[in-house]
Amino acid sequence: MNFFKSLFINTMYCLLTPCLIGVSHMSVAQDESQSRFQRTVQYLQNASPELRGDFAAIALTNLTEAYMAEARLARAEAGTRGRNANLRGWSAMVDYYARQLPLLLADIEMGLPVQLVIGGEQELAITVADRTVIVSPPRLNRQSAFEQAILSDFCATHRCEQSSPGKAKPESAPVAMVGVRPNWTFSMQGPVCSHEGIQVRFENTKNLANSRLICGQFLREVMTLTDELAWQQRDGVTIDWDALKIQATPHTPEHLVAVNATGDSVLVTVPLLYRSPELLQRVLPWMRGRLGNQQGVSVELDAQYYGWQKP
Repeated sequence: MNFFKSLFINTMYCLLTPCLIGVSHMSVAQDESQSRFQRTVQYLQNASPELRGDFAAIALTNLTEAYMAEARLARAEAGTRGRNANLRGWSAMVDYYARQLPLLLADIEMGLPVQLVIGGEQELAITVADRTVIVSPPRLNRQSAFEQAILSDFCATHRCEQSSPGKAKPESAPVAMVGVRPNWTFSMQGPVCSHEGIQVRFENTKNLANSRLICGQFLREVMTLTDELAWQQRDGVTIDWDALKIQATPHTPEHLVAVNATGDSVLVTVPLLYRSPELLQRVLPWMRGRLGNQQGVSVELDAQYYGWQKP
């Protein structure tokens, strides 16, 4: 955890005492190098105080939860390592910091002015009255996933498309998602599970219950990821289909899907797609066609090739 302690100590100092953090306000004109998170912050800099306060409250709530979870993890590790003094000290420091964050939330609820700025390391700094906190999770490799979680919570109750005026493409309307109900057909060649142009062929009907479960899960993962990417497109995010990559996130069941080189990503739970990168590549043409309103795009998969056909 040493890699984070320096940043953490500086951030805690600014939270507890008035201080100035070197920040660079984004230019008014948005550019292609900004992530959706950065564009949202830029938009909110000139939005209503209420909207800015809502975003700051959501960010600080997520930050509090992240540090409280880190403190619990450190305490648990200290217990398994014979009461390690360094871990105990770290957990106490993180826990103390987490308990200071609700003070800023209380100030926001009281209507004190909120300022959002992007620092030199492209991290969000929130200033409430004379106290500043850097919005960065305890684990730096979780920064992108952390920012995506904040965006998801904020966009669940606010119109986030305003943060990307004029960037959305005509074909990027969100996909209308419905419950996934696979269609099953049976022949001498074996059963086939299909939905909206995706077909999964099984060799036989042995353990059909398992086949139904795994095909249903696979289709839900594909449709969920497609839906999330559609919402990203709607909000002006450029999707680099050649660079799409799924990564695991520590201590959570969710997966982080990198969308482009600017830092945009989505958080989804897609264990089947994660375990087989080749599987993702097979369904990408279908996903891309669906988001581009292309008709007739289909994909056929062999369940046995992916280990889905149990004997």
